[in-house]
Amino acid sequence: MKKQLLALALMTAAFSSCTDDSYDLDNISNDFRIGLNEYLPIASSEVKLKDILSEFKTDYISEESDGVLTFKFDTVNRVMVKPIEVSFKETTFEHDLVLEKLVAISNNAIPGDAKFFIEVPINLNIDDKSGSGKIDEIQIKNGLLKFHLESDAFDSEALMIKSVSIPYKELRPWDKNTGAIVLDMSDQILKFPENGYVVTCEIGLTDKYKGQPVPLTSTNVKIKVVMEETKLSYHKIKGSFKSNVEQIEYTDFYVNLFDDHLDFKLNVVDPKLKITGVSNSGIPLACSVKRLVGKHKTNKASKKDSVEAIFFKGSSYESKSYNFEFKHSTDENHPTTAFEAEFDKINGSLDEIFSYLPDSVSVRCGIKIDADPKSGNSYFLLDSTYVDLNIEANVPLHIGDSSYITIRDTVDGIDIVKDVTDYQEGNFKFDDVELFIEFENALPLEGTVTAKFCKADSVNGNVVLTHLDNKKLDQTVKIPAAKVENGYVSKSTPSKKKIVVSDDMVEDIKKINAVDFTYRIKVPKGSVDGVFLTKDCGMKAKVYSHLKANISNKEK
Repeated sequence: MKKQLLALALMTAAFSSCTDDSYDLDNISNDFRIGLNEYLPIASSEVKLKDILSEFKTDYISEESDGVLTFKFDTVNRVMVKPIEVSFKETTFEHDLVLEKLVAISNNAIPGDAKFFIEVPINLNIDDKSGSGKIDEIQIKNGLLKFHLESDAFDSEALMIKSVSIPYKELRPWDKNTGAIVLDMSDQILKFPENGYVVTCEIGLTDKYKGQPVPLTSTNVKIKVVMEETKLSYHKIKGSFKSNVEQIEYTDFYVNLFDDHLDFKLNVVDPKLKITGVSNSGIPLACSVKRLVGKHKTNKASKKDSVEAIFFKGSSYESKSYNFEFKHSTDENHPTTAFEAEFDKINGSLDEIFSYLPDSVSVRCGIKIDADPKSGNSYFLLDSTYVDLNIEANVPLHIGDSSYITIRDTVDGIDIVKDVTDYQEGNFKFDDVELFIEFENALPLEGTVTAKFCKADSVNGNVVLTHLDNKKLDQTVKIPAAKVENGYVSKSTPSKKKIVVSDDMVEDIKKINAVDFTYRIKVPKGSVDGVFLTKDCGMKAKVYSHLKANISNKEK
């Protein structure tokens, strides 16, 4: 069985065509009797819209429980929320060794056994470019604390920081070249009370001066403890902070329901777009649809490049963005549905977007950390904070007006020559030979079907059709549209065409072993817009012969 699709806008299709198995063709030639009145099947063809749409360019045509064919798009994009940049900012603390009585100066020198302690407050800094706020606690993933001493009053290699009152993973040896002591803070937790975090640095002499006095070179005996700036990464931070930078996320889904180069159009009715956000964020996020746009991949004559959704139409202004109400998680091990919103022709102008016949729809979302640092609330933010953006499009399909489908379905493998020849050899005289073409239309469309009778030959393994150029055989039949109630096809409409065969047509009929059906389905402008497409929408055609004959006078 060979099937060929001539032209089908937006679709290439496969049909199920078959010979009616209810007829036993093998036994027809043995069924001779006086007063022959036989109906012989020739070919049948059935086109189901569900089968047609299974060959759509898009994979997103599905069938609802009520049979309505719907364009559906469903995707989940995991968006990692960009972390706030955190660092130990550089700070310098100056102390007067004499006035503060940190060490006893003798003979204008620091004693060789000197040891003293200096308290240094440390703070975490949020990069002003990326955000602002306060940090109450940080679980450091990777990071270092670096301290060094500076003074103009003595040799810079004389004193060193021997230890710092912080539990540290690793204390790296004091580097005499940089004069710094380095603490590995990886996997450490620091809590910052209201009055700040204070560490105590133990100061002592280096091996260079150990056991001997350090001469002073200035009467201004001051020492500076410098905490160098170091960037940190974190597993988790607690506090209240705000991001200054919004990250933008794009999701494009291709519609492919419309094509200017093809003649069949699908309309849409009541399209819906649902956006859901699931997040493990323990801090409020500002999440919004920045733009929702239907667009074309190529420029089209007399069309704008894109159509933008309008989420709010008021008397004074229109908004092309939509802000979600975000609900943050309270348990870092349990994500929550943070926001959810559905857009339609009222909220989002989706009917305008899809009626624009877009190639694709682009959803642009914005996300940023959004807690007021002055609120007094403390939230948590993980380095693995994410938002799962679930975008669902649900668009019931309607048949577009002012378009048509042209479908060609060729049924071969017919053996009518054996049947007719058997009767002729049985000395029957044909009184009446008729061919019938019956149609049943379950589409809410008017149209025509042309049946052409052919001879099929096998050439190099391929079936080659030769049209029997007999104008009396070839038929074109008008097909009434199916009945529609409340937007659904309620009743299919039958149609029949009879061909009376004359004696000069018998030899051509004996050659028939293929029928070429061409369906041309019209969509009257404005008359069927709004009819739902369902799996049962389709069309059938059947060709059969009716033979009336009597035993020939030559019969003995």
